[in-house]
Amino acid sequence: MGRILGDTKLGDGTYVAETAVIGHPGKHDKELMISGRENETRGSILGENCVIRDYTIIYTDVKMGDRCQTGHHALIREETEIGDQVIIGTSTVIEDQCKIGNRTSIQTGVYIPTNTIIGDDVFIGPRACFTNDKYMGRGDINLIGARVGDHARIGANTTILPGVKIGRDTVIGAGAVVTKDVPDFAIMAGVPARQIGETPKDHRRL
Repeated sequence: MGRILGDTKLGDGTYVAETAVIGHPGKHDKELMISGRENETRGSILGENCVIRDYTIIYTDVKMGDRCQTGHHALIREETEIGDQVIIGTSTVIEDQCKIGNRTSIQTGVYIPTNTIIGDDVFIGPRACFTNDKYMGRGDINLIGARVGDHARIGANTTILPGVKIGRDTVIGAGAVVTKDVPDFAIMAGVPARQIGETPKDHRRL
């Protein structure tokens, strides 16, 4: 069993690897870290039959559903909510205050920043990068994450710009740079991404 901090609660059958950390102090818990009281965090809640692999770090105030699993070296920041049967790939980073729906599959090396919302049954390919800061730290910073509809499929190495809304059952081709909202059922490709078709009706999950 890994390092379980604070008031963390683990569901029945949940496995936490030896080098994983659950309930790590968040950015509002600096005093606990400075004073060596890391074990006084509010902890996190993990559902039943989850698998948390080595070197995964889950911060405090994370809520994770049943039958979720992480790869190695995954990072999940505080106040993030994750549904049931979610896969979080190796070296994926999910920042704070995100929401991930049920049965979503997030592959290796994906970056998901603060305030991103992802629906149910979404597939996110390796190295996809979401963003949330249009001006990259200059001026008044308002972090606006993307919104991804249910059943969307996002290809490897895509880049999603801040505040973009991606409709349900869409397909975003590998390497695309999505700069504008995407309607339901659209197939997008290119830099910047443009609609090149619609998801065939027999591929849709209505």
